[in-house]
Amino acid sequence: MSGTLGAEDGNALVEFVVLSAALLIPSLYLVLTLGNVQAAVFAADSLSRDVARIHATEPDPARAMERTARHTDMILEDHGLPSGDVVTLHCSEDPCATPGGTVTAQVRIPVPVPGLGPVLGETGPVSVGASHAVQVDQYRAGS
Repeated sequence: MSGTLGAEDGNALVEFVVLSAALLIPSLYLVLTLGNVQAAVFAADSLSRDVARIHATEPDPARAMERTARHTDMILEDHGLPSGDVVTLHCSEDPCATPGGTVTAQVRIPVPVPGLGPVLGETGPVSVGASHAVQVDQYRAGS
């Protein structure tokens, strides 16, 4: 009996290391990927809400576009996402801040997949989106 137990010396440590690496690496990759997706979801939600509000409250369309561009770059940078044209704006009236109109901002952000940039390009097959609509105040001051 002691001969059988003696033949197993040291195998448990090797098996533990191999199995740990085989399970830990894919799990770590999954956590990193899900972290990127969640960051993009937060960024898309924030951007859609904020861009719609900016265009609903700013009477000067040029200034609203400038503020939107700066805000979009800041949010994408804060969440570690590549900058780009991710916002689509729809206004029921022209200009957007016309009292009684509706401003709708739609955001679509492609999510980079860690480690697969050379295979899939800078963005992977995953993209997240959000949409937000804001009613412009009917009795806004200065209109």
